[in-house]
Amino acid sequence: MRPLPVGMILLMLMAACAPARATPAALPRAPASGGEVAVPPVGMGPAAQPPQPLKEEAAARDRLAATPMPPGVNPPGLVPNPAARMIIKNAEMRLIVSHVDEALTRIEGLVADLGGYILNSRTWFQEGEKYAALTFAVPSERFEEALGRLRRIALRVADENTSGQDVSPEYVDLEARLANLEAAAARLREFLQQAKSVEEALEVEARLRELEGEIAQVKGRMNFLKGRSAYSLITVTLEPMRPTPTPTPTPTPVVWNPGQTFQEATEVLGVIMRALVDLSIWVLVLGGPFILPAGLLTFVVYRLRNRHPPKAG
Repeated sequence: MRPLPVGMILLMLMAACAPARATPAALPRAPASGGEVAVPPVGMGPAAQPPQPLKEEAAARDRLAATPMPPGVNPPGLVPNPAARMIIKNAEMRLIVSHVDEALTRIEGLVADLGGYILNSRTWFQEGEKYAALTFAVPSERFEEALGRLRRIALRVADENTSGQDVSPEYVDLEARLANLEAAAARLREFLQQAKSVEEALEVEARLRELEGEIAQVKGRMNFLKGRSAYSLITVTLEPMRPTPTPTPTPTPVVWNPGQTFQEATEVLGVIMRALVDLSIWVLVLGGPFILPAGLLTFVVYRLRNRHPPKAG
């Protein structure tokens, strides 16, 4: 049997690895008469023939869609029922508490009791009051229970915001893409073993490495979605209860009181008199050694001048 050209092999594999959305609306359904429905892959015309792996996959999906399933059970590759959907949940809460340290300890115990874990925690002081914030993850099935217990810890819930993102369709798409990539990789390994020249082997190996890289990326994204939907994130900010400010009192009108005015004036006069006496004492003590000699000298000069009055001409 003559081997196919390498270029034709790579074109077939690239068509097989084209990402397809495996949502319920895109899956082929068997007609009521029991006949098969051939669904060409994306990017191929009606007259194009799909590669053999895609033919087999389409036929398997037809048989699976025509097979009756028990109530509540979804066929593989379809979006799961609401109870099993993959929902990424998040919540942010701002709680007013009486004691921040006590509330922080209770929340840490709550997280451990629910089987979760703390991602980060922070405390700070503002205007002499202690504040705290922490982010933790809890199992998604206990998300609502965690929110209810947090509300009971707080004196008042100042703010609460919850959100959810359904990633079930994306996960189903990734499953379908992974199946196509792994089937193509398996076919490439078979072609690698049948390579007749070094050039053919190198081309197949290069394409195989690309497929293995895409497979790793798809698996990584699927693992992230599974882990992220299994645990929900909650961010809590704790604030102390601050006293309610009292209204500013209305100023009392001043009533005229002559007796009080006389008493205040007397007190001021006493202060002035005490200040004058104190000043006199300071002047006498500090200026006495200088004032007394100066006064004596002035007196002597005056006496000497008056003892011999000038004679009349």
